[in-house]
Amino acid sequence: MYFIYILGPAGSGKSYLTNALKDWLEQKGLDTITINLDPAVSWLPYTPDIDIRDYITVEEVMRRYNLGPNGALIAAIDLSIEYIEKLIEEVEEYKPNYVIVDTPGQMEVFAFRASGPMIMNSLKRSNKAVSLFLVESIQVVKPSIFLSILILSMGALFAHRLPQILVVTKSDLMSKQSLVKIQHWIEEPLSILEDVRRENSMMIYLYLDIMSSLEDLIHKYVQDVVLTSSVTGEGIDDLYAVIQRILAGGEDFYTEEYSEVL
Repeated sequence: MYFIYILGPAGSGKSYLTNALKDWLEQKGLDTITINLDPAVSWLPYTPDIDIRDYITVEEVMRRYNLGPNGALIAAIDLSIEYIEKLIEEVEEYKPNYVIVDTPGQMEVFAFRASGPMIMNSLKRSNKAVSLFLVESIQVVKPSIFLSILILSMGALFAHRLPQILVVTKSDLMSKQSLVKIQHWIEEPLSILEDVRRENSMMIYLYLDIMSSLEDLIHKYVQDVVLTSSVTGEGIDDLYAVIQRILAGGEDFYTEEYSEVL
């Protein structure tokens, strides 16, 4: 059993990729379930097989503790830890090949509090897991913004300490020029720093030491980047290949010994 955690800022397409990736895996004959960990979400483009809202919701926490929406969200995520064993029991009933976990929309509340990584590690137990950090394509056309998101993704990586893939979503909305630029950044991650310097020459003088350190960090931690579209299905094959290489050491689902499934 493999766990795929989907993280990313609000609006990056986490729920849509959850839906698209599940459909892709099931079309390949792989038993896959989805878990929604967002106690505040009001609508999803898929029906979760397991849903934290069956146990706790933000509305319930607001009423019980007399909290506003933001405070209730933080409290609800922290309180979700109490229901991990119930979620695990539900997963065991399905006995799937893959478990796709759709995390809360407000990523910073989940990834950068102790409760988020604790939930992720407790839920997967001894099973292998990978994290997908999503980046909305239309937000990364400027090198400085892309660099900022790379730093954010590394922060998430250091928090949950799982193998992580950077996934650029909504590639169908990108212009050809932007697509070529981002593909170049993906193939040569250190070129982002050069483009940031061209964008703002003051970066060289104000942040020289930081930029020098980022070169090493990007080279070491930003290794797997995939362009995808949940609408057209573009890049899902490539994404699965990277996931499979990390989790099972191969790019083909036949490496998984799913003789009872295939």
